[in-house]
Amino acid sequence: MAVLGPRAGTAALLILVLFAGLPFVRPAQAERVLGITWDRTYLSVVPGTSSVEQTKDGGFIMSALSRGLWVMKSNAAGLPEWQREYTDSSGIVTQTSDGGYIVVGGDQLLRLNNRGDVEWSKSYGGSKVDNFVSGRQISDGGYIAVGSWNLTQTWLVKLSPTGDVEWQRSYGSPLFGGRTVEEASDGGFILVGGTGIAWALKVDREGNTVWQKTYTVPVEGVIDDHAYWVSQISDGGYVVAGDVIEWGNRDGVFHVPIFSHAWLLRLDSRGDIVWQKLFGGGGFTQHVYVSEMSDGGFIVSGRFSQAYHDGVLVGLSGPFLLRLDAYGNMVWQKIYGGQNDFLIQAHQTRDGGIIAVGSMVGGSPNCCDNLAWALKVDSNGSIRGCAVGVQSNATLTGTSATVTSTTIASTNTNATGTSTDVAVTTPSILTVQNQCHLRNQ
Repeated sequence: MAVLGPRAGTAALLILVLFAGLPFVRPAQAERVLGITWDRTYLSVVPGTSSVEQTKDGGFIMSALSRGLWVMKSNAAGLPEWQREYTDSSGIVTQTSDGGYIVVGGDQLLRLNNRGDVEWSKSYGGSKVDNFVSGRQISDGGYIAVGSWNLTQTWLVKLSPTGDVEWQRSYGSPLFGGRTVEEASDGGFILVGGTGIAWALKVDREGNTVWQKTYTVPVEGVIDDHAYWVSQISDGGYVVAGDVIEWGNRDGVFHVPIFSHAWLLRLDSRGDIVWQKLFGGGGFTQHVYVSEMSDGGFIVSGRFSQAYHDGVLVGLSGPFLLRLDAYGNMVWQKIYGGQNDFLIQAHQTRDGGIIAVGSMVGGSPNCCDNLAWALKVDSNGSIRGCAVGVQSNATLTGTSATVTSTTIASTNTNATGTSTDVAVTTPSILTVQNQCHLRNQ
């Protein structure tokens, strides 16, 4: 061990005194505060089918439809730790409290361990027309799932931790198809849907209706209003993402969709509107998802595509991220990728950044494939040292939807869970491409 002389010791003491009042930050801690950023593609998938969630260890669990349902667990840098494909399966994957995973989709639930092995698999419903669209684990260790019953009714099913049906209800109307459900802080559930009319339903922990409301945007002409995603936010209210499609006559063709807007609503705990916004790029705005950020604002993902008007293509194209503050005001907006690429889901990560997933049309050697795509950006939507994301000029405007209380009756349904076998394989080819590296070549 080196021994300091008197002068060196005095200098060292002086340095310690000078820095005593400053916070000591180790490099690893600084990296976590800043957050790593990256942009990667994986194997070929079906566009519009992706999901992502950050896992307890700081990595990510992703899914998309490929030859079967592809599920991949990555580390924080987006590099695979394991991956599986599940034959004849579909759905969205989320992590469970014990570090495993649940996949909800089609007529199935798959319960996976932390390595993606199937612990149990069950199918529900009387036929292939009964199916789940989304679901997740809830606070009692069981599961809640929403979908359609006989193609015409919203179907809500509460399951035990082993996948047995505890209760199930259908809510009858072909206009109100359920799309997503989440547990509320009071132990009940909030779900949204809508085919032509956006609909929100709040039920108690037994599935009894607490309130239900429809939301319609008043515009001239024929429109379709849809609600796709809902989540409870920190003030006890809810944020909803959907779209508004206007129909009309174009180029001699009658009653066709002519453009659409993303539709974002912040609701209070009773389903009344706090604020609402329309976001559009001049053509079609599609596949909209919203989630809350730690500062009370929101991150929105979706896709612009152009529309034909008088024989000319108009509007923006490409996948987008939109950052809003808590009051629905725009913080920033950016377009990522090309006209045939998608961003489906986006969430804030624990380091303050944003993870977004979708699909990207591959270049050589994957020309024309739609590749699974994950994008980890910082809180400003940027990747350090990588030219990704360009400012866009889509419009964000207020609107004034009409809110109506509804009285759609519920009926008990009689589905049972039946154990099924699922073939599990490991994809033979997974080419992980660093898109930032390709852009910088």
